[in-house]
Amino acid sequence: MLANKNKFKGNFVLKTLISIFTIIILTICNVSAEAKKFNMVFVPASEKGDENDYTGLVNIVNELTGFEIKFIKVTDYNAAVEAMRADRAQIAWYGGKTYIKAAELANAEAFAAGVRPGEKDAGYFTYFVVRADSNLKNFSDVKGKVLSLNSIGSTSGDLIPQVELAKIKLSTTNKNDFKKVFYAGSHDACLLAVLNKQADVCGMSSRNFEARLADKTFKRGDVRILHKSDRVPPPPLAYSKKIPLEDRKKIQKAVLEAHNHGKIGGYGGQMSHYVLVKDSDYDVLRNVVKLLNKK
Repeated sequence: MLANKNKFKGNFVLKTLISIFTIIILTICNVSAEAKKFNMVFVPASEKGDENDYTGLVNIVNELTGFEIKFIKVTDYNAAVEAMRADRAQIAWYGGKTYIKAAELANAEAFAAGVRPGEKDAGYFTYFVVRADSNLKNFSDVKGKVLSLNSIGSTSGDLIPQVELAKIKLSTTNKNDFKKVFYAGSHDACLLAVLNKQADVCGMSSRNFEARLADKTFKRGDVRILHKSDRVPPPPLAYSKKIPLEDRKKIQKAVLEAHNHGKIGGYGGQMSHYVLVKDSDYDVLRNVVKLLNKK
């Protein structure tokens, strides 16, 4: 009788332990099975830019990695850097100049850049655009005119225009060089300022110029490209180094393979595919910033 009681107690304890271990294992499995969550911050590249530009790519990346990436939309470049610095966002689309700042202040690392349909290179240019009937014939003719730019901190709509103007000994901060200089707030608004005769010339991204031409915001005969800059490193997709290395590799691999799984977009609209970029690709912009800061 005593032996049976001890046997019963032993079986009860064993079953209880098994139940406890089963619960622990199931809990661990549920935790590991729950998708890792990341936030992606972006500044619209144009008046028409929103998360629809990025949804296709992000949905594919989520599917390939098992992660859950959600959007955070901000209105200026400093906010995009701050979002990653404060760990409110772990992935971001940056302009080149903003990426340099994010790498320094927010531990960002560039890992991919989009190539637009029909193009072989992810790089782009700054265009100085005037109306077709403008009397400006040479780049140096912009002196004394009204200049519109994108926004402070923009690479192709602020930094590179300053570089190109410096080559002809002009400066946006010298009141004697221009009748007026103003930031329109976006590449599209910069161009519209020229079309609406609020500005004589605008400095803008070649990507946005071609995108607005394609969607018939304006006709080729409405404007002229007065000056074209040297190649600008592309706006990179970057992630925080706080993301574990294994997860960063998964994200990068998924982005680079995404075009095989459906239509994708990115900063500035539709993309044909993404290519690998690295931090050192942006050293040329770092050097430009240093030179401008010395002046």
